[in-house]
Amino acid sequence: MRLSIFFACVALFVPTGRAAAQQRSILVKEIGVEGNRRVQEAVILGRVQAKIGSPFNPSQLSEDLRSIFGLGFFDDVQLKVEDFEGGVRVIFVVVERPFVRDVDFVGNKKVTTSELQDKIDLKLGSVYNPVDVQKAKERLTEFYEQEGYFEVQITPEVEKFADGDVRVVFSINEGRQITIDRIVIQGNKGLTDREIKKALATREREYFILRGKLQRQKLDEDVERILALYNDHGYVQARVDGYDVAVDREKARVTLTFTVVEGPQYRVGEVTITGVTLFPESEVRRLVSLKPGDVYSRTKLRESIRQITDLYSTVGRASVDINPKTDQLQATAKVNIFLEINEGPEVYVERINISGNLRSQDKILRREIPMAEGDLFTLQKLQRARQRLLNLGYFENVDVATQPGSDKTRIVVNVEVTERPTGIFSIGGGYSSVDSFIGTIDLSQRNFLGRGWEASIRIRAGANTQQGIISFTEPWLFDRPLSAGFDIFSTARQFIEYDYETLGGGLRLSRPFAEYWRWHTGYRLTRDTISHLRDDSDPFLREEAGTRVTSLVSGALTRESRDSVISPTRGGQVSLNVDFAGLGGDSQFVKSVGSMSYFKPIWLDHILSGRGEAGYGFGWADRPLPIFERFYLGGPNSIRGFKFRKISPRDDTGVRIGGTSELLGNLEYIIPLPFNIRIAGFFDIGNVYGFNTKFDPTDLREAAGAGIRWQSPFGPIRIDYGVNLDRRKGEDFGALQFSVGSPF
Repeated sequence: MRLSIFFACVALFVPTGRAAAQQRSILVKEIGVEGNRRVQEAVILGRVQAKIGSPFNPSQLSEDLRSIFGLGFFDDVQLKVEDFEGGVRVIFVVVERPFVRDVDFVGNKKVTTSELQDKIDLKLGSVYNPVDVQKAKERLTEFYEQEGYFEVQITPEVEKFADGDVRVVFSINEGRQITIDRIVIQGNKGLTDREIKKALATREREYFILRGKLQRQKLDEDVERILALYNDHGYVQARVDGYDVAVDREKARVTLTFTVVEGPQYRVGEVTITGVTLFPESEVRRLVSLKPGDVYSRTKLRESIRQITDLYSTVGRASVDINPKTDQLQATAKVNIFLEINEGPEVYVERINISGNLRSQDKILRREIPMAEGDLFTLQKLQRARQRLLNLGYFENVDVATQPGSDKTRIVVNVEVTERPTGIFSIGGGYSSVDSFIGTIDLSQRNFLGRGWEASIRIRAGANTQQGIISFTEPWLFDRPLSAGFDIFSTARQFIEYDYETLGGGLRLSRPFAEYWRWHTGYRLTRDTISHLRDDSDPFLREEAGTRVTSLVSGALTRESRDSVISPTRGGQVSLNVDFAGLGGDSQFVKSVGSMSYFKPIWLDHILSGRGEAGYGFGWADRPLPIFERFYLGGPNSIRGFKFRKISPRDDTGVRIGGTSELLGNLEYIIPLPFNIRIAGFFDIGNVYGFNTKFDPTDLREAAGAGIRWQSPFGPIRIDYGVNLDRRKGEDFGALQFSVGSPF
């Protein structure tokens, strides 16, 4: 009706013909809005182009109507024109859409309300639109079907409040979760049902017991997985003619059928490589895992290209372009492979972008990256940067990537980190097979003030051990790769043979050199006390009783190439340490220990690791090697078939008095499992020699066993059981070892 009034007014106010030219224009004297409750008048009039004092223009007002309606807040917008003070008053009459005041879900039992709310775009306070409600219903239905609830029924209902706003309620009948009875593969001859089913994301059984769930999203992925599997077995013309889902409504189970068309199996014909000048062609060809006569595999071809790219990256040619071409010969069922290599120029780092470091200063990341803007880029430097940043322990995750720079000779390095909490304050207790039950208080910060400083206070107290340590480390002294720190400590331990107390402090200094290597030096001053000896102790032990001062300098060389110091999977560690005591004090001795460990990933992410260690010490100036510096074996980090310090030379009364030399070897086979769990089998070998035990490398103690490791939030927790393989009279069959940390 208002639109008809509008047009009537237009007929009265708009003159025609020559009369129009003679009469003056009709002016807009006022512009107003009616019917708005929530939407402010200024918002509405902000869409209006007509102005007070301007000539009345029906065409412009029609555009203004459409513009106001386009705000999306109104069900209806009309125009009313009235006489006003010798001109006209223009009034936009709006009918506001209701707002969504509440969204609720009724009947959902298997899925939480908050999870359902996250799946839809219908939010509180939004303008009600039936189309949005229908889209929300479709998304909820899709989500339930992805979780296997194909019988779900969702009914949206709209309840109006007195003020016109609405409450949207989704009534849900979830129905039963449809599980998989069996998966059927049709048309396969070259590949077995087992091979194909192993490649699927959809499973008949999960964890060998539970039936798998049918999820629509996985079905489309499974089609691609089947094609990829066939392509990797030479069936380059294979296709999947779809899948069929047969639902047994009575049992709430489905039979899933995939139909495949295999085609012929292709093998590799000729392999041609062109464009190689920087390397011998034989070296590049060696990286191509596909040889003439092999079954053709697209994955192996991609992997070969990646390895060749990595090879060129070692000499700064990160922009190498490898163009693979294949020629399928249907008559012979062979694929000829052509690799065209454009080696490109040397590539230099144009820029290094770092993101995600909210607490850590930018410079503590950049100083760990072994390249800077302007340096020659190599893949090894990029991989080393990620490894060094992870080993800082400041970050949960480190992603390193590259992108093209301003030209082919430039590359941009992007480093994105996810910071982890580096501060710890804990009061608790624990148990280990060495110290039994202990209580601990830890206060530490590995990235103090975001500057990379490491500071800690640690107190441990138990039945056999009491320990207090204060430590501080500056990893980059004077902004140079020079690590410096100090330790103040007090330790008391009760062994079977005697009690040992030490109080002292030390200074540390180290610096990296070459690749992976670092030298260390330090000074330690301690007051060492031996007390509470057994009455029948050896005369040597009785001579060791009392208090002495030890003034000791040390030097060491280490090589660290492990990908992680907490849970390594590849790389190794080499260390050689020498201590010299006698620059003052009461102790005069020399002690050296060398060790080497290595981790190598093998098939299925399994890890083979090993360690070898040897140590030797002696006293000088007619003094023996102090008992608290002697070698003992046995325990969670040495030969695990024996309890802590059980392997040692003995005196005539059977008291363990430690040795002056040791040999130790460990071999582990580690299998990763879900939930950050690993299982391991191990073999340990070694012995301790000295005093009344002659050094004989053929006289070794052996142990074997198995264990489980869990990468907990508090660090790697290990439980091992080792069996004594050469059990002697009076010895235990084996030992259970419980500890925190890596064995080596």
